[in-house]
Amino acid sequence: MKILLVHPPQRLEPSRRALENIMPPLSLLYLASTLRRSGYEVKILDLYAEPLSLREAGEEIARFRPDLAGFATYPGSMDEVYALVKDLRAASPGVFIVLGGLYASYLPEIALSQCPADAVVMGEGEATLRELAALVVSGGELAAVSGLCYRKHGATFRTAPRAVRLKLDSLPWPAYELINFDAYRLPPTRAVTGGRVSSILSARGCNFNCSFCSHHFGYFCHVRSRDPEDVVKEMKHVADKYGVKEFRFEDCAFTAEPERAKKICALLKERLPGIAWNCDVRADTASDGLFSAMREAGCRRAFLGVETGSQQLLGEVGANKAIRLDQVRATVRLAKKYGLRINCSFVLGLPGETRGTALESLAFALELDPDYAMFSILMPVVGSRIFEQAVKEGKIDPVTYRGGHYLSTYADPAEVVSMCGLQPAELVELMRSFNTKFYSRPGYVLRRLAAARSLAELKSLAAGAAHIFR
Repeated sequence: MKILLVHPPQRLEPSRRALENIMPPLSLLYLASTLRRSGYEVKILDLYAEPLSLREAGEEIARFRPDLAGFATYPGSMDEVYALVKDLRAASPGVFIVLGGLYASYLPEIALSQCPADAVVMGEGEATLRELAALVVSGGELAAVSGLCYRKHGATFRTAPRAVRLKLDSLPWPAYELINFDAYRLPPTRAVTGGRVSSILSARGCNFNCSFCSHHFGYFCHVRSRDPEDVVKEMKHVADKYGVKEFRFEDCAFTAEPERAKKICALLKERLPGIAWNCDVRADTASDGLFSAMREAGCRRAFLGVETGSQQLLGEVGANKAIRLDQVRATVRLAKKYGLRINCSFVLGLPGETRGTALESLAFALELDPDYAMFSILMPVVGSRIFEQAVKEGKIDPVTYRGGHYLSTYADPAEVVSMCGLQPAELVELMRSFNTKFYSRPGYVLRRLAAARSLAELKSLAAGAAHIFR
């Protein structure tokens, strides 16, 4: 049996694409390795990393002639997915087509109503897709597979929810052999070496429930962690076999479990000296011991979701994030102390946001003075509580909504769904002015230029500046 897994395209203008994080699709790579372990022939078509026209993508799919085709779904690329599915169905009526990923998992009936796919894998997909593939071969009943939403006789049906896999170490490593590593790169704010890069995952899920985020969806606010030994063995394998020089940890927060993070760092220091990596950190887990260990193990970049400079909005009124501003200050100080470049992210437009609280965020960013600050506008993302609120208030039609991400630095007022008292045009004006004020400070510009270590880094800085000041 031949199985095709498609990472959908997202149409981006060249200047925006240059700033995007384009990394190996670990979710599909885990599915592929699980299916290959069961004896299936698998191909990955990554149209996000290596874009093709709709016609070219159709020709590539036709050449492979899959028996089962799976499409990842994200809100910002659903129209492209629907077009690909419709073309595949017309060209190959007998192919079993399944959707997966965040959008289809959260809105399976809506997804199936808009394109001729046969089923949706809801939530974590390794076991469900493996069982589904076996059933497609045998011709059994879809109702026997947990974790599915499927179409039958013009109606849709859901099977019993699938229990979340507790032990990630039972999964085979991602099928890295199916991708072209030269197609991937980190954005300017994260890249260090300029060499080959890869994603790595040491834990799934998030044990927090921020109002604007969907990372908790499907995991029930529970984190499942891998054995540090297995994580580092995988990284060494990828570095040795594929020449990868730099990794990005895709964990929602690598530092959520500080002692486990330290174990990974100790193993990296011993077994992969000289490797570079970056990760997301939480302000409530930062410490001298942890950041020292990270630096010694090769961490060079850290991303911190600050969200707002208003302590009130950090709480239940806005973000529902159990973080204090003094913890953020301490984390940024530690990053600077240990030579980690830190990127602080701020959200404009949380529920309760006013012009005054927005100005608090700007003041806080200037006080922190991180290496990079990103002011973005809240976009209600499928799977988040703010999305549910927006639907209830009639601000979003879930059938037509295509909000691509929960943050957008590229927003046009017509695309903004305001969840506060500020109008979309006001939010866009604040976002643009805050980014400009942060990055146009003469002292900041001189520090960034002085810290550049290569022509490639200077080009990345120029690309970022062009986006901010255009």
